[in-house]
Amino acid sequence: MDAKIINGDIAVKSNGDYETVSDLEEAVQRVRMVMMTDRGTFRYDRGLGVDYEAFSEEEADPVAKLDLLLKEGIADIGGVDAEILRFDPQTAAVGVRVSYHGRTAETEVDISGNI
Repeated sequence: MDAKIINGDIAVKSNGDYETVSDLEEAVQRVRMVMMTDRGTFRYDRGLGVDYEAFSEEEADPVAKLDLLLKEGIADIGGVDAEILRFDPQTAAVGVRVSYHGRTAETEVDISGNI
């Protein structure tokens, strides 16, 4: 179980308690956080994130390269797998399928601030 993040902030209920996520929703949130973080920039965990320095929009197969970099970024998140489905170089939007204990969900991540 993890605190729910909405627009970069911890979501709070009207009574002041934190909203939480678990299972597949938590896995999706963790993958999104990894993808939105350039490796080495998070002060409390320099290993968190994706190594976008190893990525160029001019890659022969940018989807395959992003997929490899994402898999490296989420390697220590137990039970979670993710796959890059698409990459739009114009908007830097990335479609991702996240799998967790036999269940899947798709999400889109804006990585324009990272590449």
